[in-house]
Amino acid sequence: MSKQNIDKKMSDEEVRKLVVARLSVLSPDMYIAVGSDGSFSRDELIQRVEANDEIGKEIADIQLEWLRSWKQRLA
Repeated sequence: MSKQNIDKKMSDEEVRKLVVARLSVLSPDMYIAVGSDGSFSRDELIQRVEANDEIGKEIADIQLEWLRSWKQRLA
């Protein structure tokens, strides 16, 4: 399934909910570096994904790409 097909099946809100669910299982003490933008805690990333700001969009894209690659490995 191509990125375009997934995007047609999932709304932006659904993608954000999926990403928030994935992030919420991380330890609250975990920090993730996002390029030159700095390091963010789990809760900061969740807030940014929910706000749909640039960092949130980048995290959502990274998570979707990971899920796509994981799906391909299972197939």
